[in-house]
Amino acid sequence: MCGRFALAASAEELHQCFGVDVAHHSLRYNIAPSQQVLIVAAAEQGIRAKRSIWGIRRSDGGLLINIRSETACQKPHFRRLLQQGRCIVPASGFYEWSQHHRRQPFFIVAEETPLIGFAGVVHSEFDTDSGVAVNRCAILTRAAEGDLAALHHRVPVVVPHDLLDSWLTTDANAEDVLAMILTASPPRWRFYPVSHRVGRVSNDDRTLIEPLESPEPPLL
Repeated sequence: MCGRFALAASAEELHQCFGVDVAHHSLRYNIAPSQQVLIVAAAEQGIRAKRSIWGIRRSDGGLLINIRSETACQKPHFRRLLQQGRCIVPASGFYEWSQHHRRQPFFIVAEETPLIGFAGVVHSEFDTDSGVAVNRCAILTRAAEGDLAALHHRVPVVVPHDLLDSWLTTDANAEDVLAMILTASPPRWRFYPVSHRVGRVSNDDRTLIEPLESPEPPLL
């Protein structure tokens, strides 16, 4: 799954990678569900950067932050989102916690590039608290492979750069473009231990993505 990630890229880097202009951008090192995230999605004016809340409301009141890519097209609601609301969630990397070694957190990055785009879906809904429509998104996941599978069995689906336009163009068939992404070579992942401070959402600074030099006890 993907339950925490970072976006330590400048507005210029985001423009170079995704071709969008981002206003009022801040580097983030500890993005969590229910927080505002940056997404890239189709609009009437073309591909644009937008703001979204990470998590689609479920019928039981919880938040759906991840969607299994293997079964997404089999469910009518998800199939509709995949056809009409595909988006990219830019990220520098994501965190996972090992089930061993005292729940050690690891930061996971792609070896080929410092900036990646998670495959996501987004929809707009009326927010009763603010009285305005808000975007809500979820990130697609797939089975982990190789060494990363020993850390966690699921990883975010990453859209290859040459398939970005296909993923963001609603004219393309959702099932076909998702199949192309899932059959493309996934990133070569590299991961390393980081501070347990990432476990607290209130911590949000660059030290969270820096390799841990020596073991430290988990936060209580």
